[in-house]
Amino acid sequence: MRRYLALAALLLACSLTLAQYQYLAPQQTLREQFGDVVEQLVEEPASEVKARPARGGCSTKANCFCGTPNVNRIVGGQQVRSNKYPWTAQLVKGRYYARLFCGGSLINDRYVLTAAHCVYGNRDQITVRLLQLDRSSSDPGIVRKVVRTTIHPKYDPTRIINDVALLRLESPVPLTGNMRPVCLPDVNHNFDGKTATVAGWGLVKEGGTTSNYLQEVSVPIITNQQCRATRYKDKIADVMLCAGLVKSGGKDACQGDSGGPLIVNEGRYKLAGVVSFGYGCAQANAPGVYARVSKFLDWIKKNSADGCYCQS
Repeated sequence: MRRYLALAALLLACSLTLAQYQYLAPQQTLREQFGDVVEQLVEEPASEVKARPARGGCSTKANCFCGTPNVNRIVGGQQVRSNKYPWTAQLVKGRYYARLFCGGSLINDRYVLTAAHCVYGNRDQITVRLLQLDRSSSDPGIVRKVVRTTIHPKYDPTRIINDVALLRLESPVPLTGNMRPVCLPDVNHNFDGKTATVAGWGLVKEGGTTSNYLQEVSVPIITNQQCRATRYKDKIADVMLCAGLVKSGGKDACQGDSGGPLIVNEGRYKLAGVVSFGYGCAQANAPGVYARVSKFLDWIKKNSADGCYCQS
């Protein structure tokens, strides 16, 4: 389930194209709702939104716990039967119908972390959807418009380095009931050797179709040294992280999953990576490449300081 904005010129030139996982899904036919109960919240008008301080004024901080999944499985994965990972966001745009183009992760009540390549050069209104397990459902879940996009100042669209961006929502997301953000990792937190989960609504296989239902798949995180021994070679920078089955392939993110979360369960789910790029989807010797979140914590916290974080 990987999200790619294919580099068209390279695609024509080489079958081993390095591509980002951005994808504009076609309009989907409505299917019968999945049956999950999703809380729908009324949006606060953007004109009435006021930034709140990061400290002292956060009503959610004392009674909210990040990274706690809801009860209740992308390529080779299982269907998620409930809003298990409530922080997993859809990024959609389109004037007449919503087109999924990327994913993201809610990190506090105001901000979604996504990939820079998802929003780089974008001029369209972006809408974030949360708690909508089934994209074809008539229940949109929690919906917020994006009022500000902050791309990492050192993002390099050619080398896909520092591929992170923050989206400020027009009004806060109440962190109550079944809605929670993901936990951020510690500074330089090392997830090498851990089993991670990547979740999204992207293509179920390379060249396939997008999924109406949230999918997830478990992938092992490998070291950057191991990743440089694959087809990526010196494309892997220290601010990146790789995860996948190197020898066999078969499990991966894909187009439409860009910007989505790579999470590791350490008592609570921590955001290890942001889906960034790869050679195809689930190919052998080409694991998924992610932005390593622990390398961007200072930038993230500085640029999302007017949002309320849960207690750690």
